[in-house]
Amino acid sequence: MLAGTGSALLARADELEGQLRLSLGDLRTPAELAGRLPAARRALMLAQIALAAGNHHAAQQNLQPPPGQLTPRRALVRQLLLAAAAIGRGDPMTAGIMAAALQTARLGGFRHTVATTAPQVTSYLIEHSAPGQPDPFTEQLIGAALEVRAAQPGTLGSRRRTAEPLTAAELRVLKLLPTSTYPQIAAALYISRSTVKTHLQSVYHKLGVASRAEAIERAIDLRLL
Repeated sequence: MLAGTGSALLARADELEGQLRLSLGDLRTPAELAGRLPAARRALMLAQIALAAGNHHAAQQNLQPPPGQLTPRRALVRQLLLAAAAIGRGDPMTAGIMAAALQTARLGGFRHTVATTAPQVTSYLIEHSAPGQPDPFTEQLIGAALEVRAAQPGTLGSRRRTAEPLTAAELRVLKLLPTSTYPQIAAALYISRSTVKTHLQSVYHKLGVASRAEAIERAIDLRLL
């Protein structure tokens, strides 16, 4: 319906279709659609394609220098894609790049954008979440990241059963693990800290993991979070 109209909605439709197909593992169609986009949006799309292909250097090249005039949200997307490229390269500056992007997101209230722009960023947020900090924005961000991570197609393929089912009490503790410390979990559930520790030891055993980060990742794979 929009073909030949010159409507800005046509470019937006191409951009959204490219992102959808990219999330489904299709790299060819987004590359074709990127050619129809204005220069700034094209650079962002090409960076996302490069990241999906594991080419972190190409992703960074598409983002340097900043691709023209960007809206505040797209400027944040650029920051997040740079962070994703840094994560993929194992760049020692990753923490600083992520911190700057999250500060931009906090000021603009862009929680959804942070959670959906790049799976590398989503995973990083979950794995490096710092429990115990009374920060509603961060807690909501981690919650959004968990939801997005659980919905990613690759998550379904890695699902396996636990050695034995988690009890209702263990599940309640697990649900609070991404954003809470042991004392906070104990206070929220009205149980002792030693009981929290006992439950978590059992959870780790059943999930076959040895750390909090591994437990969160495994729980996401199993759709427990």
